[in-house]
Amino acid sequence: MTERLTPQAVEHWGRHAGGSPLYQHLAGVIASDVELMRILNDIEHPPQPNVLLAGVQYLLMKNPDQELASFYPNLTDRSAPVEEAGNPFREFVLANEPELLEIGRTRYTQTNESRRCTALLPAIWETRVNEFHLVDIGTSAGLTLLIDRYHYRWDRLEWGPTSPVTLDCRLRGRAPLPQPVELLSRTGLDLHPVDLAEPDARVWLEALVWPEQVDRRRRLQDAMNLQRDIEMELVAGNASESLGPTLAGLPGDAPIVVMHSFALNQFTPDQRAAVDDVLASVRRSRLVWRVSLELVELSDEAPELAIDDGSGPWVIGQAQPHGEWLALRPPVDRDQGAVDDP
Repeated sequence: MTERLTPQAVEHWGRHAGGSPLYQHLAGVIASDVELMRILNDIEHPPQPNVLLAGVQYLLMKNPDQELASFYPNLTDRSAPVEEAGNPFREFVLANEPELLEIGRTRYTQTNESRRCTALLPAIWETRVNEFHLVDIGTSAGLTLLIDRYHYRWDRLEWGPTSPVTLDCRLRGRAPLPQPVELLSRTGLDLHPVDLAEPDARVWLEALVWPEQVDRRRRLQDAMNLQRDIEMELVAGNASESLGPTLAGLPGDAPIVVMHSFALNQFTPDQRAAVDDVLASVRRSRLVWRVSLELVELSDEAPELAIDDGSGPWVIGQAQPHGEWLALRPPVDRDQGAVDDP
């Protein structure tokens, strides 16, 4: 059963919604209203604020003539002041409670932020593995599996093929160290993989993007179009159960990179331990690197970027959750400690 949120928890969520003045305001509206808090806590899938607000936007995208749509920058040419959105929002949520609760029962926060690859790719480079099978845990629609098909800009450093998607990232510290990469296969694991052939699935992924994030929405649209032409396998089910058979089915003896970003917070301790056990077992006969971008504690300001070949996690830096900036630590020889940049 999903943990019930307090008004204080919703206000805390709102303070971290810095990319959306509208959502910051609506978080306060929800926290101060008993009926809205009741509906929020009836949302089945966490995080409830994300699912509820995405559900509202999803319904508005399908019917943009509603009064509430006038407060959404992506749904109108000139949005109304966010301070006036409280009453229309409350009326809309109460009027559409059954639809929103059904969304909360059937939909998930399957955010597909391709710009996280600006951190994940440099982490893969740090492994020095050039040719490998890539497995992504919590893959949603598999957009991070296109990691080698995007064009990248980290300040003045550019890398990658000509692509309809260019990922820009600010550096806080040293630059990444590019290496050639060749993906032998792409496999994504998710409880409920998103099939982009279904138009409704595309609408839901767009609804998860906050209203003011125009560039992020355009990037998502371009990445979804690119994904249609790339061969990959999406496997439905809990990764703690599907990871073992997936790794066992990868052909040859080439290295495997298992990566995940903002997925572990949705795993139980037993499920995390099961993933660890699978990796330890496969590593007895094959090189498996783990690349992760995860919050160690939910209260942390930024997630840690880490790599692990089985000898223990090696934190190489931090990144903004949506890949806006990357802070890599100095290169490290694990036996000798930090070394100067080359």
